[in-house]
Amino acid sequence: MGKNILLIDPPFQKFMGFSKTGIPIGLLSLAGKLKERGHRVEVLDSDYNPNRVPYPFIGKIIRYDEYLSNLNNGDHFVWEDIASQIERSKPDVVGISFVSTKLRSGLRVAQIARKMGVKRIVAGGPHVTIQPDDLVNKIGLIDYLVTGEGEEQMEVFEGTPSSKIIKAGRIQNLDLLPWMARESLVGVENYQSSDLGYIMTSRGCPGSCNFCCSEILWGKKVKFRSIHDVIAEMDDVNAKYGTQEFYLTDDTFTLSDKRVLEFTKGVTGKGYRWGCLTRVDKLKEKTIKEMIKSGCSIVKLGIESGSQRVLRLMNKGTTLEQARKTAEILNANKISWMAYVMAGVPGEISEDIDATMRFIHDIKPTYVSAAIYTPYIGTGFYKKDTKNFKSGFVKDRIGVDHAIEEANHHSLKVIAGDVPREKLIEFMEFADNYNLVSKKVVRS
Repeated sequence: MGKNILLIDPPFQKFMGFSKTGIPIGLLSLAGKLKERGHRVEVLDSDYNPNRVPYPFIGKIIRYDEYLSNLNNGDHFVWEDIASQIERSKPDVVGISFVSTKLRSGLRVAQIARKMGVKRIVAGGPHVTIQPDDLVNKIGLIDYLVTGEGEEQMEVFEGTPSSKIIKAGRIQNLDLLPWMARESLVGVENYQSSDLGYIMTSRGCPGSCNFCCSEILWGKKVKFRSIHDVIAEMDDVNAKYGTQEFYLTDDTFTLSDKRVLEFTKGVTGKGYRWGCLTRVDKLKEKTIKEMIKSGCSIVKLGIESGSQRVLRLMNKGTTLEQARKTAEILNANKISWMAYVMAGVPGEISEDIDATMRFIHDIKPTYVSAAIYTPYIGTGFYKKDTKNFKSGFVKDRIGVDHAIEEANHHSLKVIAGDVPREKLIEFMEFADNYNLVSKKVVRS
C-alpha cells in the first residue's frame, strides 16, 4: 500500500522577500521514483516566491538579518505555511533536503513536522552527504540520514533500514531514473513556466575548484543522460506546461562538443530558448554558433577572478587569456552571457579584487553575478583555512557551522580572506552598478 510522502525544500530567501528561481530538481527526481513505486508524493518548495522581486547584492547584506531573526519566530507566515501544508498532506513520511546555508532552517522544518505527529522524518541533500556528523546528534528528531544520490534508497520510505545512516552510491545509468515529477509541486499552477524548464542532463564535474563542493558530492567522474532522453523530457514539459524556456543545470554542460552538437541538432526548429553553465576553457566558437542557431539565449561562465594569482589559489585550472578569448567570441556572436565572479577567498588581497573589477569592464559580460566567498564544508579552501576564520565566535564545531551560514549570501559577518570588509562592499556595489547601468536583472 502506497504511503503519503511530503518532500520539503526549507525556506531561506523568502524571509527576505527576494527572488528564487527554478525548482528543487533533487527532490523532484526523488518524487518521480517514489511515484513510480506507487506512493502519493507532494513536493513543497517553501522558498519559491511567485511574487518575487529582483534583488541587488547589497540588498541581501542589509536584509540577511531578517532570515536569522525569523528562524525561531513560530508566528512567521513562512513557518505557518509549512505547518498548514503538513496538516493538509497528513504525510506518513516527511523528507527534508539540507544544504549548508539552510541547515538551521531544515532543522526547524523537522521540529514542526515532529510536533505535528509525523512518524518518520528523513534527511538528505548535499550537507547530509558531505557532513552527516552534523545531524547524527539529531537522530530522534530525524529518523534516517541518506548520503549520496537517494533515488534508489527506497527502504527509508518503505521499510525499516538496519542503520540510521544510509550511504548511497552513484547511480550508474541516469536514463533509468523517472523524469522529475513536476506535477507533485505544491502550487505548481503558480510556477512560472521557465522555472519548470530546469533540466538535469548530467551529474558531476571534472574540476577541482577549491571553493566548490561538487567533487566531494559526485567524485571526478561525470555521469551523462542520453540526449534523446533529455529532449524527450523537454518536449513533455512543453506539452504539459507550455514551457519554451529551459535551463540546463549541469555544472559544465559543454564538456563534450559531440554531445552538445547532438543536443543542438535535436532541439533546432522546436522554438525553445535555452541556457547553460560552463567553463571558459570548454567552449569553442564553432560550438557556440551551433548553440545559438538552436535557440541558446544565455551562457553562464565561471570567470571567478580577474587575477591569475587568485585563479591559481582557487585551483580553477583556467587562465585570464582563455576567459578573454571566450568573452570576445560570445560578444562577437551577440549572445547574452553572465560572468560569475567572487571575492574574499583565502589569500586574496584588495589589489586582486581591483583586478577583477577591471577585467569585467574589459570583457564586457551582459550580466555580472557576484558573490562573497563562503567556506563550504568539504571544499579545498575549507580544509585548509577553517582555522583562519576571522571571527570571534568560531571556537568550536558548532561555531564553524554558524560561521558558514552567516557568511553565505554576502552577510559579511565572517571573512576568511585578507580583504577588508570595505573592499568587499565596494566589490558588491560594483556588481550592482554594472547591472543597473543597462537596467539588467540578474537571475543567478
